[in-house]
Amino acid sequence: MQDIKRIPYGKGDFEAVNAQNDYYVDKTVFIPIVEKSPHIFLIRPRRFGKTLFLSMLHSYYDIAKDDRFEEFFRDTWILNNPTPERGKYMVLDFNFSAVIKDKDKVQEDFNNYCTIKLNTFVSKYAKYLPDTLIKKMDIERTAHEKLHVLMSELAESDLKIYLLIDEYDNFTNTLLAEYGPLEYRKIVREAGYFKQFFTNLKAMASGSGAGLARMFITGVSPVTMDDVTSGFNVGNNVSMDEEFHEALGFTDKDVREIMEYYSSRGLFHLDEQEALQVMQKWYGGYRFSKRASNKVFNTDAILYFMGKSMNKNHVPDYLIDDNLRMDYGKLRHLIVLDQDLNGNFSRLKEIIENGSIVSDITKSFPYEKLADSSNFISLLYFFGLLTFKGEYQEGDPVLTIPNEAIRTMMYEYIRESYEDVDVFAVDMYHLRDKFRKLAYRGEFKPVFEFLASEINRQTRVRDYIQGEKVIQAFFLAYLGICDFYISLSEEELNKGYADIVLKPFCIKYRDIGYAYLLEFKYIPRTDDKRKLEKRLQEKISMSRKQLARYADNEHLHKMLSLAPYGQVRLKKAIIVFHGWELVYMEEVMGDGERGLKCAAG
Repeated sequence: MQDIKRIPYGKGDFEAVNAQNDYYVDKTVFIPIVEKSPHIFLIRPRRFGKTLFLSMLHSYYDIAKDDRFEEFFRDTWILNNPTPERGKYMVLDFNFSAVIKDKDKVQEDFNNYCTIKLNTFVSKYAKYLPDTLIKKMDIERTAHEKLHVLMSELAESDLKIYLLIDEYDNFTNTLLAEYGPLEYRKIVREAGYFKQFFTNLKAMASGSGAGLARMFITGVSPVTMDDVTSGFNVGNNVSMDEEFHEALGFTDKDVREIMEYYSSRGLFHLDEQEALQVMQKWYGGYRFSKRASNKVFNTDAILYFMGKSMNKNHVPDYLIDDNLRMDYGKLRHLIVLDQDLNGNFSRLKEIIENGSIVSDITKSFPYEKLADSSNFISLLYFFGLLTFKGEYQEGDPVLTIPNEAIRTMMYEYIRESYEDVDVFAVDMYHLRDKFRKLAYRGEFKPVFEFLASEINRQTRVRDYIQGEKVIQAFFLAYLGICDFYISLSEEELNKGYADIVLKPFCIKYRDIGYAYLLEFKYIPRTDDKRKLEKRLQEKISMSRKQLARYADNEHLHKMLSLAPYGQVRLKKAIIVFHGWELVYMEEVMGDGERGLKCAAG
């Protein structure tokens, strides 16, 4: 029996994946598309398979490995469809995630890393290089000087370089997050060593006799590239091109084939359709081109799920892989300024409140212009926190949160932002205990009473509690702490939009007892005591009618596993705030509703 392929979670070495009989989703079909442009810049979020893709290109184009083409590319599309450029280049590769992030050592380490890579390049391709080049490279000590030698000595050579740079902005993003703009500017401005590095590359790629024939650069943001190349005028940014939409990430077809492979070999026991629904909900939904018809999944998230599910009858206990989480610190300097929350925080909060935002994407912008709302939204898109929904509103695309994993992380960023400026902090242990009782006992009031009392107690948060949408978003950020539920905001039901639906995560918690329909209402503090009672009764009456209409919905019963589709019971509740103060909470009973059993809270 043939050895069963292993899950290549976290692996970025194409040849190792091949040699170790790991499962490989074939991306070689994109090689002819890559060859259409000599200098490519591709941005994708973390953990999307960028390193493995570049490693595949390395193995394909490397002249020193051309005799092993059939060995490396067996069972791939390109094996039977090779291009004329196969094995035609000397490949110079860098991965800048290897550069140290200490501000006092980063310049020296960057030079040392690049020097080692250049020396390795010369040693590997010595038989193809002029003797004069090898001698000069040996004399020069800095990476800057060595690049100059390569540039001049290979200018008229028939054999050219294919440059691959992975995670080009890894250490610059970290320096920016940890040390701030001052340290960042030192490396990307005119005298900065990183800027000089890209100036050399631009010179190597310019002119008819250039020594640098092809270039493929990946990262997670266009900011650094704009800063070091004045608008990235040395390459073609294909990040939003339809042709490259599926170059990284997995399609529905890819995920189905992975499950079928391991299921047929007796290792994957979950119901494939249920498992696919979970992965679509938590890891899918990415659309990197406005015109893309299909959505893709985060690569490593799928491999994580599959690896954790092998030989088990349940989904992974923790659906968000820690390696998938983007460090809040990468965003902190953009939304917290002088211990206060700025306009970018408002944009982040607006996205949570509405579930989407209308904005076009700016492909290139420098760090100084990140304060512009459109650029900040664009950065969220490149980081993978937003994606194209496939819809337009008054000419501009609608951007939405791609999946539950990202939504959960964005809730975390909101909570951490509050805590960062000492606005709001709660005891998470006690809150989770209340959530457990909400899910299994139907005791929903303690959760909202607890959060409301904390709002009252922690006075600074009151400035942020203004309006019904804000109330909803605030509670959504804390409802997302525990994964008993998938929180749905503004869910369309019977020609209306329910404020919050708490959908039980039944595939993970099969014995969960209750689902929830919640209507939040807000009365401004400007309303005095005389008006308050009248406004309150109006809000209550309106909410009861809305809840009755929403609950009488076949789609809702099926979605929440209510009778006759399951044993979950529905609770409907009205929650009214007068400014920051909780003034009314009611469980709305529905004795006459079909298939519905309600219990008092």
